[in-house]
Amino acid sequence: MEGNAIVFSPAFRDRAGITFAKVERAPFKPVVRVVGTVAFNPSYVAAIGTRLRGTVRRTFKYEGDRVAAGEALGEIESAELGEAQAGISQAEASLQAAEVHARRERELVDKGLSTARESEVAQAELANHRAALQAAQQRARVFGGGAGFGVYVLRSPIAGHVVERNVSPGQSVDGTASAYKIANLAHLWIELSIFERDLGAVHVGDDVDVSPLADPKMKILGKVAHVGELIDLVSRSTAVRFTVDDPKVHLRPGQSVEAAITSGESHRDAVLVPDAAIVYVDGKATVFVAEAETRVHAVSVRLGSSDGSRHEILEGVEPGQLVASAGVFALKSELFR
Repeated sequence: MEGNAIVFSPAFRDRAGITFAKVERAPFKPVVRVVGTVAFNPSYVAAIGTRLRGTVRRTFKYEGDRVAAGEALGEIESAELGEAQAGISQAEASLQAAEVHARRERELVDKGLSTARESEVAQAELANHRAALQAAQQRARVFGGGAGFGVYVLRSPIAGHVVERNVSPGQSVDGTASAYKIANLAHLWIELSIFERDLGAVHVGDDVDVSPLADPKMKILGKVAHVGELIDLVSRSTAVRFTVDDPKVHLRPGQSVEAAITSGESHRDAVLVPDAAIVYVDGKATVFVAEAETRVHAVSVRLGSSDGSRHEILEGVEPGQLVASAGVFALKSELFR
């Protein structure tokens, strides 16, 4: 060591494999590398509630089962539904009686044996009973039915897979319970977490290359669909979404992935060094600038973005200088001798 410079012999250079690369100014397109998680696409998820109080009678579908839209998932015996269905019968009987009364009043008016006022009252009562029947029928439709008196059928509104089942035969439920969750796994989201410092290089429409951690060789290509509007105050990051439709790879919600986002709008000229040239000394990004074949000095630099093989240097070195691009850890160790 000579001050901030490291002087070494040609033998040390050869033994450590020290080589140099020129700092260059060149066209640069940042690549942001992040990790993320596979998630459900909310547009293709349905939560099926119990709607009413009762007892689970049967369940037809279980976790992992495939279901079609409208297919029955289970049945609930409900006194509420039974009362609603009974209300229809009562309303129908009252309507029949009102129709008979209204018809009789019309006949009496025609014969001059009753007044028009009494006929009008009978017609109004008939209209009220028709409305009461419609209300009773609507109430029963809201509750459901179709499998017998007082039996509510849970049905899936979408095609997909059962991902949650929260009911079992014999279980008592209320009207707010969530019985099943159905998801169409042909439509998924991949949610990535982007640090605030990288946000300027990420835009809607940028290319994304995603690989499951379980199979890094598998590639899923797509576009950034959404960049979050809020920064998390703790992590200083925001969410970036990548939509996957009909994936060729079997993806599972909750699964971890790695992603590389190639900026489509941040193409620019930049001062660049190889990624391998950068080491951290006392927490600061550092490169070793060559003063001669066997003499370098450590320079702290301010980093910009990376494209996966080169790093942008915002401050610290100039184009044309030579920096160590291999053997840098051997040089770093010399700093602490």
